[in-house]
Amino acid sequence: MASKGDHQHLLNVGREGFAALDEFFGPRRVPPPPFQGLQRQRQFPAPHVENRHVSPPKEAVLNCLEAAEIYGGAVFLDYRKRKPAPIRKVYY
Repeated sequence: MASKGDHQHLLNVGREGFAALDEFFGPRRVPPPPFQGLQRQRQFPAPHVENRHVSPPKEAVLNCLEAAEIYGGAVFLDYRKRKPAPIRKVYY
């Protein structure tokens, strides 16, 4: 356990360190607001929802292979099989 002298030394080191930070960066401009305990959550009104019928798209949607073919791109597919994690047997 630290002695009283060590405790006071740590306090002085901390004060000097924060004083150096204030000198370099400047003092804090706005003090933090005081803690007021737990506050109620703000209640927001429910969003206005209309029943709209969404029609399907008129044009077909492209997949990656079709898009690469149309726009002259390339598709990289990874068909490698992943090696399963080794089973570790524990013998007692």
